[in-house]
Amino acid sequence: MIRSKRWIGGTILVLGMATGAHAQQTQPAPQPAPQNVDEYVKLIRDGVQKDKAQIIGAALELDATQAAAFWPVYKQYEAELMAIGDKRYAGIKAYATNYGSLTDAKATELIDLALGLEEQRLALIKRYLGEFRKVIPGVKVGRWYQAEMGLNRIVDVRLAAELPLLK
Repeated sequence: MIRSKRWIGGTILVLGMATGAHAQQTQPAPQPAPQNVDEYVKLIRDGVQKDKAQIIGAALELDATQAAAFWPVYKQYEAELMAIGDKRYAGIKAYATNYGSLTDAKATELIDLALGLEEQRLALIKRYLGEFRKVIPGVKVGRWYQAEMGLNRIVDVRLAAELPLLK
């Protein structure tokens, strides 16, 4: 089982790194904002969300008692994370709507929004680390953190690779 734990963590790490390296090495010329931002963001979110609980569960290897305590807290975390994601999505839509006619003021507003949401996401993760420590052992909390951060980075890199640079 130790090998499978390392494989999951390593896969997440490698996927995140490979995606990031690919985005840097093959950066095409700026493209117009995606025409159907709603569909694109939904695809990215659904693609990760579909397998996320399975990946987290495999990484944690919870016994029945731990699982009964962990999953309700995790569902609360996911709901709060989704709310932050919804705000992020609104920012991406605003970016797409204003792409090509972005003013300095609007660019500053969108940057501040993105940074604020990143701070909220980090604060949420910190808060839930404390909640998870109440219900599962510290090593498993660490595994959750590694898997969660890896999955978040995959979504972040995919979005960053698709959004064109400001004009």
